[in-house]
Amino acid sequence: MKVASVVAIPLEARFADVFGGADKVPAHISSPASHFRRIPRTGQVTTLVMVTADDGAVGYGECFGLPHPQLASTLVSHVIADFLKGAVIDDPAEMTADLYRYFIALGGTHGAPIEALSGVDIALWDLKARAADLPLATLLGGEPGPVETYVSPVGLHATPSETVAAARAYGERGFHALKLKIGRGPKVDAEHLKAVRDAMGDGFPIYLDANCAYDEHSALEVAEALAPYAPGWLEEPIPPGDVLAYARLRERSAVPLGAGENEFTLDAFRRLTEAGAVDFLQPNISRAGGVSGLLAIGDLCEKAGIVLAPHGVGGSIAVAAAVHTCRAAPAFGLYEANMLLNPLRDELSLKAPVIANGNLVAQDLPGHGAVPDPAMVDRFRWTARS
Repeated sequence: MKVASVVAIPLEARFADVFGGADKVPAHISSPASHFRRIPRTGQVTTLVMVTADDGAVGYGECFGLPHPQLASTLVSHVIADFLKGAVIDDPAEMTADLYRYFIALGGTHGAPIEALSGVDIALWDLKARAADLPLATLLGGEPGPVETYVSPVGLHATPSETVAAARAYGERGFHALKLKIGRGPKVDAEHLKAVRDAMGDGFPIYLDANCAYDEHSALEVAEALAPYAPGWLEEPIPPGDVLAYARLRERSAVPLGAGENEFTLDAFRRLTEAGAVDFLQPNISRAGGVSGLLAIGDLCEKAGIVLAPHGVGGSIAVAAAVHTCRAAPAFGLYEANMLLNPLRDELSLKAPVIANGNLVAQDLPGHGAVPDPAMVDRFRWTARS
């Protein structure tokens, strides 16, 4: 079986279309985290990847979309597709190894180059599993079923009472753990966390995500202010890249640290583990090497004695591929069910993600199971704005 074609389609679901105008989009949707307060979100974006074999078999992948879906789709269409055409379909990581080295040699250690390869890797694994008529989890050595899940986001609401209402709504839907967005200073962050802790009870797991809102000094102040309310982790308190700063912060912080959604290469994750910088690694399957990358990062976690807790932002294909991979990945602990409004997650595929008893489920279907609906692909296909 050989690669006949690789196709990338940029997709966008605009919030203005959902709410009937840009001026009607709620603030907690357009600015759901600290890094969107200055540059609000206008919608959800991603890149669909389709790899077709010479026998007609098809696999589907997804590249992380932000800040724009054409970044990855251009690389898939104009660099990766020509390289892979005619290649024997074997181990996806080996198939794309030369492309990986090529991008790295050009300085492409972050962003679109690795995200493009991630989407292709997911599609190749899906193709292999579908061709074998096996669920992806089974092909990887696991089996379909639920994965331990927490829900996000409880966003940057204006008042603690609004934050509590959002948290309680998730609890009423059956979720048994949640993630609260922070990043407005120790006092405000503590007020909102305390309110949620009081409302949800001492035994309810609450995780925190600062989205890089702080520097090393202020992050330590925030950790000290929030520690009395027993958060499960403090995610990305400072920007990525300064591994030593993370290691110093982890040594002094009373709250466990998580990071990784903005890392891309295995070397970057290895540096975090070797420096003792985090307690949780949080890669996103659609930007950190796809299925192959998630498995390799799980190996790093297992060797370092820390927990793999993948980032869950993405469309239906990324979510489905991730939960299947989590069923087989070493050191897996829990996965993020991101519930921010996203038609590309909930409407794009013929089979939407399944949540049962508060956990996402790797479905017992060939491949990852998230076959896109052609009508939805046409509906969400990105078009240039005048």
